[in-house]
Amino acid sequence: MTDPDPARLVNPPKQSRSRRTLERIVGAALDILEAEGPDALTVQAIVERSGSSVGSFYARFSGKADLLEYLGDRVWREAAARWEEALAAQEWDGLALKELVGGAVTLLGEVGRSRTSYLKALDRAPGTRADAYTAFQAHVLRGIETLLLSRVEEIDHPAPNVAVPLGLKAALAVLDVSDLEDPQAIPFEERVAEAQRLLLSYLAGVSPAGAESEGQVDFFDIWG
Repeated sequence: MTDPDPARLVNPPKQSRSRRTLERIVGAALDILEAEGPDALTVQAIVERSGSSVGSFYARFSGKADLLEYLGDRVWREAAARWEEALAAQEWDGLALKELVGGAVTLLGEVGRSRTSYLKALDRAPGTRADAYTAFQAHVLRGIETLLLSRVEEIDHPAPNVAVPLGLKAALAVLDVSDLEDPQAIPFEERVAEAQRLLLSYLAGVSPAGAESEGQVDFFDIWG
């Protein structure tokens, strides 16, 4: 992101009631973007959904473009912060590589079907950066790549620095959840299991039958 602080894009609320109004406006705008797309995002629609007023909106933003820029920065930063918290919350050092891969792939899958839909919706809005979701996904992949390469001695591949990023991209393709509404789609849980098998087989030479995790790795909800 180019701007160090999305707060510069909004007139800062000074009272708790004013902060609550800002959060209602932000929540309403994100809901509209996700459900109806950027064309439906008007100031009137936002204030009606948020239960605020046009005056309250313009007390915080100069217009729709200002709001969209603020949302793009804020959602990206919050998503990245949640991801970093999720990585830090797990005791990765005590896990076998099989469990490490299982947990990392599960997190990667959850990212794909989470509130990152807001990032995708913002990317479609005119005047926004149009690559927020791609940038966030790359950020997530770098985090997992670093995690796996910290266990390079357990990776049974002649070129771990090549195998890890390629394997993660292959796992991500298996996890693609763009067709979750399709009744013929492979269930998400099955995709996660297959992505785990694929990545572990590629990195450690473990056969698909042996790639299943011995237990679930528990994470807190990365989206709160």
